[in-house]
Amino acid sequence: MAALHFDCGSALKCNTPCMFFDDHPEFLETSSTAAGKDRLNLRHVAIIEEHCKILSGSRVLDIASHDGRWSFAALQAGATHVTGIEGRGHLVALANQTFASKGIDPSRFRFIHGDAHDTLTAGLGTFDVVMCLGFLYHTLRYPELFAGIRATGARHVVIDTRVFAGGARVVRLIKNPKEIDSMAVEDRFSYEGKTLVGTPSVSAVVHMLDTYGFDVASQPDWARIRREHPGVTKARQYERGERVTMLAVSRD
Repeated sequence: MAALHFDCGSALKCNTPCMFFDDHPEFLETSSTAAGKDRLNLRHVAIIEEHCKILSGSRVLDIASHDGRWSFAALQAGATHVTGIEGRGHLVALANQTFASKGIDPSRFRFIHGDAHDTLTAGLGTFDVVMCLGFLYHTLRYPELFAGIRATGARHVVIDTRVFAGGARVVRLIKNPKEIDSMAVEDRFSYEGKTLVGTPSVSAVVHMLDTYGFDVASQPDWARIRREHPGVTKARQYERGERVTMLAVSRD
């Protein structure tokens, strides 16, 4: 099969673009996260299209890779290899099935079923880019997470997360039930089917990155993204500052 590639500029130049999840609707049917297509399409613009230059030619680690949607998008953006870590076995199976059905060379991807923190601590080798998407508000094990990211040697980290409003370095505590795909995966610290997690403020995220040697380099301009995609809606969390996407760069 020819190498997958996504034309980063085409969607921005077209008034009525055919967007990622329009082309790949199977990812809308593989879990119960209840994310709408319009919102996912705009997230693709902010997470993938805005970062095509760093994804192209890179080895990418996708933390909490879910059904493989963002790993697949990274390959389309020119990544040479993707490794996903996912705590739910049925989502790992779906990711492998989807990649196989699309004819992707098995040498270009790997999905690991396991606890993200434990897997990172055990060591996965080196990567160029780490994607941590929709995960920071499903954990409180931040030192394990960021130390593990640091150990990959990645130059770039792309984070997308729900955030708690306010300027202070705070984390709002929440309990997640294990039964729902959009919630935290049960781990050895869970109790009676619930996992204690936290929604960090933007300042807290920046502080965590700084502690482990990363500086925030950029954040997508959501006002511009909405102007360039006037027919696509459902991005209110980003517009209200309740969710952010950011690119962090290693100081080393």
